[in-house]
Amino acid sequence: MKLAPCWVIGALLLGLSTVATAQPKDPPGDAAAGDAPKTDDAAAAEPDDDGDDAVGDVDALRQEYLKLRDELFASRARAATVASSLYSTKITVRLAYTSGRFYGVEKATIRLDGAKVYEDIEGAIAVDDAVRFEGWIAPGRHLVSIRVEAIGKDDDRFTSATEATFVVQATAGKDLIVAARAKDGGDIPYEWKRGEAGTYRLSIDADVKAVARPDAPARAKDAPAATKAKAKADRAVAPRRTRTAKAKEARGATR
Repeated sequence: MKLAPCWVIGALLLGLSTVATAQPKDPPGDAAAGDAPKTDDAAAAEPDDDGDDAVGDVDALRQEYLKLRDELFASRARAATVASSLYSTKITVRLAYTSGRFYGVEKATIRLDGAKVYEDIEGAIAVDDAVRFEGWIAPGRHLVSIRVEAIGKDDDRFTSATEATFVVQATAGKDLIVAARAKDGGDIPYEWKRGEAGTYRLSIDADVKAVARPDAPARAKDAPAATKAKAKADRAVAPRRTRTAKAKEARGATR
């Protein structure tokens, strides 16, 4: 058996390599064995990140809320500090409704210089005479307005609105206490059913008092006696010192 010449073997090898190179590759879109489409079970088995994202969002909102709350509290504290520095008078307003047995309070409001500082829609003023407002104001004249809307408990067809506006005077270095009481001494809610007659007795009374604070600077008439005596001695000595200085100046001019 004769062997084929070398050039024939080389040609055959070249042809085989050309055929292998010409074979088409798998298109990118075809799914290979390792890239088979995922089934519903396989997709369900994969972890869901949406739940973790939701928890992260809630935690972030909570942290933001706590931050805003702390900033609000700090702002209120700073505002109170600034107010106490600018204004030397603290006003305290109490309000009670003394006819709560026969009338229900629908709404009660307190205004200071036109600004609403208290509102009650739950009838709290008929329970006690607690402090309804406390804050700092500038010395001088201020307006306090109180309005109480009530309804008869025996007959809710009868309602009333009582309002009073009065002036208070704030004194520097003193606290101003306003104690107000609203009432209706009338009997129309329960008398009307008996004889179609009744009365309204509406009123708002207020006691206003200025009270000195322990930390307030003392006035001249409240100063200790020793301080007064020293001031008087200084005033008595001052003219003599002036005359002595003038005499020395005169002698110097003569020389």
